[in-house]
Amino acid sequence: MTSSSAGAASEGVFDLDYASWSIRGTLAIAGFAFYLGVFVVCHQLSSSLNATYRALAAREKVFWDLAATRAVFGVQSTAAGLWALLGDPVLQADKAHGQQNWCWFHVTTATGFFFFENAAVHLSNLSFRTFDVFLAVHHLFAFLGFFGCLVNLRAGHYLAMATLLLEMSTPFTCMSWMLLKAGWADSLLWKLNQWLMIHMFHCRMVLTYHMWWVCFWHWDGLVGSLYPPHFALFLLGLALLTLVLNPYWTHKKTQQLLNPVDWNFALPEAKSSRPERTNGQVLQKKRS
Repeated sequence: MTSSSAGAASEGVFDLDYASWSIRGTLAIAGFAFYLGVFVVCHQLSSSLNATYRALAAREKVFWDLAATRAVFGVQSTAAGLWALLGDPVLQADKAHGQQNWCWFHVTTATGFFFFENAAVHLSNLSFRTFDVFLAVHHLFAFLGFFGCLVNLRAGHYLAMATLLLEMSTPFTCMSWMLLKAGWADSLLWKLNQWLMIHMFHCRMVLTYHMWWVCFWHWDGLVGSLYPPHFALFLLGLALLTLVLNPYWTHKKTQQLLNPVDWNFALPEAKSSRPERTNGQVLQKKRS
């Protein structure tokens, strides 16, 4: 539906004309700007209100702000994914071709988020001379996958929304890391959140099996609605998630429950000694 000047103020974002390139491009840019704003606001608020944040190194502050931004996106993605998986009758009726305007909104804004995420991760890597290959591959595939949905007006939305549901773990991951840095690793709250996070990673693994099932039963429809390079990219990304990324992250988070260490910023340990730990922080002994 094209908005008129009289009804523009009352028209919702789900009623826009998503066949228009300008609408889809504008919402993708809006998604980028919104999550960049979340990142900046998190930095400003944390700098003013949080003593733990002020004590962090620069690279850890960036990671903190990115974790909070991912958590906000995770809430949006989980709500969208659950509705597609459990409630939307159009997507349930045709998992290969079904489209909804509310899905277009999430596809476009998610494309903006993943572009922001790739830019932030690579700028951080350049600034601090680091590189996490699993994270880089994950976000590259996510951006290319959603960009492919954005440019293809024939692509069904069910699998895209199911992919968003994989972000169900990010709010718990954010809380886990922040509580760990604040020294709360011995608290019941941190352990409960860790258990929930591990459960979410197991749910991610079950969800990927469901996505394979959808691909198997709707193969012809997906081949007809997706560009071959996009479909191949999706299958390769789903295979990496199923066989490598999800099992690896589930293992690491389970290991972290038993040994609460910040794996992202852990210092290398000497083979002949094991440093003491308290509340997830490695205690550095003074040299004589």
